[in-house]
Amino acid sequence: MTALASRFTQSISPAGNYRQTKARKVGASVDLWEGTLVMLDAGVAKPYTAAGYAAGATLAGFPECTISNATGSVVTQTYPNTFFRGCEMTISGKAGDLPTEANVGGPVYLKDNFTVGKTNSGTDQAVTLLESTETRNDGYYVILLP
Repeated sequence: MTALASRFTQSISPAGNYRQTKARKVGASVDLWEGTLVMLDAGVAKPYTAAGYAAGATLAGFPECTISNATGSVVTQTYPNTFFRGCEMTISGKAGDLPTEANVGGPVYLKDNFTVGKTNSGTDQAVTLLESTETRNDGYYVILLP
C-alpha cells in the first residue's frame, strides 16, 4: 500500500479514550485526508511521511475531517484543526513488510499517512499492533497510536 489520497473513516470510542493535538497552520498545497496520519513539521500540518518524521517532524494524529489548503503557501487558520492520538486506528500494511499475527502486542512502524510495516528503518515512529489481517476480514490492521 502507498500513501492514501482519499478519506478513510476511523472509529472513535465514545468513551473518550483518546487525546487530541491541535494546530492552526496547514502546509502549502496539501490535503490532510480524514482518518489518515498527519505530522507537524515545525508546527505546520502536513501528510505524515517516514522521511519527515526522521527529519524531526512530530506525529499529530489523524483529523476527523479532511483539511485542504489549495494555496501555494502555508496558511494559518482562525480555529485550530483537531487530530486524534492515543487511540486505535485502522491502517494498511506495507507490501513486502507486512506485520503478522506474531507481531500483535508488539511494535510496528509507520511508513506513510496510511501504512504500517513490521521493520524499523532505524528512525520510524513505533506504534503497537492490536490486530492483524489474519483476525480481520477487511484486509486492514489495527494499531494503537501513542
